[in-house]
Amino acid sequence: MTSKIRSIFHLLRIRQYYKNVLIFVGIFFSQTLLNISLYFPLFIGFILLCCASSFNYIINDIRDIESDKLHPEKLNKKPLASGALSLSFAYVVLILLVVVMISFLVFVIINLYFVFMILLIIITGQLYNYLFKNYVFIDVLILSTGYLWRALAGCIIIGEYVSPWLFLAIFEIAIFLSIAKRKGDLKFLGRDAAIEHKKVYDQYSQKLLDQFHVIVAGSLFMTYSLYLINKFGLAGPVVPGIFEYLSILTIPISLYILMRYMYLTSAKPEIARSTEKAFLDKGIIIAGLLLMSILFISFYFTQLFGI
Repeated sequence: MTSKIRSIFHLLRIRQYYKNVLIFVGIFFSQTLLNISLYFPLFIGFILLCCASSFNYIINDIRDIESDKLHPEKLNKKPLASGALSLSFAYVVLILLVVVMISFLVFVIINLYFVFMILLIIITGQLYNYLFKNYVFIDVLILSTGYLWRALAGCIIIGEYVSPWLFLAIFEIAIFLSIAKRKGDLKFLGRDAAIEHKKVYDQYSQKLLDQFHVIVAGSLFMTYSLYLINKFGLAGPVVPGIFEYLSILTIPISLYILMRYMYLTSAKPEIARSTEKAFLDKGIIIAGLLLMSILFISFYFTQLFGI
């Protein structure tokens, strides 16, 4: 029974659900985090994003079932290829996911724009699976838009303006993580095995990906820094409040997180291949909590204490 449940978890790829936390980014940076009434629709939205993600993952596993059987490494986490779950079971799960999504969209979240975002996530995922994953550079860009749709979906649910800063930062983070994964694949599997894993790797090289990673990391750091300076008017002419000025402390912290992640994915490529493992790193956990705590004070001190 335990192995059956584990196989279902692998089929749904619950370990990948952390990506859908991006739906909560908008409520934090729009300074509406203290509006409790927004939590329920966002939570329902999170569930729907998880369903859409699992839908894409299962379609992908069904399509790649024969090729997955040739990779011993994949069999541990591919229950269809290993035979732990049947194809008929996978189709039943797909139908259930569709029913759940339609039910919530029709009876709970009646928002055509959010429906459009769910469709975009599914369409983008399938375009990647069936077409764009075989085209160098385009594969990374298409994957990154999937992260972007998740963040924008959160803004749509709470009815907040979609900041271009949010748009750009999320896209850069997604590219940063996608490049790290490709670096990890090449280093962990070796070039020949990586090409067998994904044909697109015959056009990537470790040196090229390293260069891209540095470019994107620098761009992401500048985007975040300029966002804070613009958001709180740190460059003047009006002098910001002391708690708003504290936000500048997160700039070196964000740089540490970027450098720490780049170190981990270079020294331990298995982390790059499973991004969730990076969140268990003590350095990233401490730096992340510190960054979010300072940002919370900067964004919400006035609302909490009326000062």
